[in-house]
Amino acid sequence: MRSAGGVLLAVGALVLLSRKSAHGQWGTFAQFLVVLVPAVVLYALALARSRPRAAAQPDQAVLGVSALLLSPVVLLEFLRWVGASTGSALNLAAVFAAAALLAAYTARRSHVTYAALLAGISALAAWLLVWSKILDHPSLNTYRWLLIAGAAIIFAIAVALALVGGSGASEVATAGGLAAVAAGIIGVVVSSLLGALTAVTSSSSGSEERSSLLRPVRHLSGAQHLAWDVYLLVASLLLVWVGSRVRSRGLGYVGAAGLLAFLVSVAAQLTRIQAGHARTTDIVGWPLVLLLLGAAGIVAGTRARLLGDR
Repeated sequence: MRSAGGVLLAVGALVLLSRKSAHGQWGTFAQFLVVLVPAVVLYALALARSRPRAAAQPDQAVLGVSALLLSPVVLLEFLRWVGASTGSALNLAAVFAAAALLAAYTARRSHVTYAALLAGISALAAWLLVWSKILDHPSLNTYRWLLIAGAAIIFAIAVALALVGGSGASEVATAGGLAAVAAGIIGVVVSSLLGALTAVTSSSSGSEERSSLLRPVRHLSGAQHLAWDVYLLVASLLLVWVGSRVRSRGLGYVGAAGLLAFLVSVAAQLTRIQAGHARTTDIVGWPLVLLLLGAAGIVAGTRARLLGDR
């Protein structure tokens, strides 16, 4: 009942905020209080029964996560109340950085492991926002490398937490896995959109009309290429392997999502379409490579198992 009540309180606060902010019936301070009070109450209830080295109770986890999900909204409403811009990249980075610190403290104090995942995701958002300000509207390719760099940092933090026996190491690693896989999925999304737009415009009557429609997106960065397909495959397989070794379902789920995106990319032959070629039915290429690598992996693994049993 405490868990359900906490979730309903958080959802009710957001619904009330959306109604009052949309029609301008309440001032910014009242809107700030609408989300601040429930967040403080939920957070206090989540930390009230914290015990050193003791796992969080189910209702503590639900209440803590509900409060943490409200925290960025509270901070944004605080910015509106004090008259600060909520569209500034640095202000938004500060919001997510504060949310990350609060989530990290919650994970350490009450051992709510899911809070560690929220801390990693919030820190990643702050990382991207800071660099978007420094680089002044970076391209999608630049965001890819920023995601990879952010993933490396988060993975390093997860390893450090695991070495000292800290709480939530696997959840922090899952946040790093999300960043690593997102770097590869960006190209799949972009190339899929470009392919769909090309298919739609191909039915136009005139070539000049097709050219004018495709001109704004023809040079859009972030499209999928062979190297990014290889990266997505390797990164996803590593996440699944590591997840199975350390028994982290989060890493396995993220790796599976990456493999699904890779399947979409190679099955739809996005790289060929992006290069202006037609789809092929040949077995040479990804089908043959994947079949040979899969068979080799099974044979090598089975042989190693048999030798180990002897």
